[in-house]
Amino acid sequence: MKFAIITDVHGNFDALESVLDDIDRREKIDKIYNLGDNIGVGHETNKVLDAIFDRDDMEIIAGNHDEAVMSLVNETPYPEDLKDKFYEHHQWIESHLDEDYYDRLNGLSRVMELTLNNKKILFIHYEIPNEKLETPIDGQPFSPIVEPSEENVKALFADKNADLIVFGHNHTVHLYDDKSTVYFNPGSVGLNNGAYAVYGIVTIEEDEFSFERVKVPYDNEEFIRGFNEKQVPAKELIFDKFL
Repeated sequence: MKFAIITDVHGNFDALESVLDDIDRREKIDKIYNLGDNIGVGHETNKVLDAIFDRDDMEIIAGNHDEAVMSLVNETPYPEDLKDKFYEHHQWIESHLDEDYYDRLNGLSRVMELTLNNKKILFIHYEIPNEKLETPIDGQPFSPIVEPSEENVKALFADKNADLIVFGHNHTVHLYDDKSTVYFNPGSVGLNNGAYAVYGIVTIEEDEFSFERVKVPYDNEEFIRGFNEKQVPAKELIFDKFL
């Protein structure tokens, strides 16, 4: 069993296209698991959604940016922790979002659990305490980001039970094995300090996992140029923090 992990595309269609092309060139990747934050930060929202929802081999869960944008669509409370950073930006994303995608984005779950080759696997954008799994996005259900270390990540997901926990959110590669659970975050597809996109490949053979983090070069000039051409709000913050 072999599957790909993509996460945090963040509206960067060129990066996503490069990753999907690389996946499609490979043999025997059975499935793609997409861990959310497909929209927000980048400006190619509908092209990204066209690409991911058009595929039959991709399973998708929600990220915090996806849910924050949909809170504007749904006219439900917007999360206070994002208001001073991304409110105007998310309003811009919402105003450009094709309404054909409303139902599909609203229908995304936060967690996916599977058993593959007798291994229990949890897919989640980032830790949400079990008691907050149904808390709306304005209740800030996602836990604060922890510094990447085995000890911190093990404590973060202490309420989850799985052989493998796959996550995204903080755009930083993680691969930790505490003997009972493996924790894997391949890093962000769409937001890297350079002209490359990243994704992960997980292989399960008998009772063993193996992992590969793949870096795919792509031409990011159009993506960078688009922030000015489209007058994307919060451009300075985005370039300072993410690009």
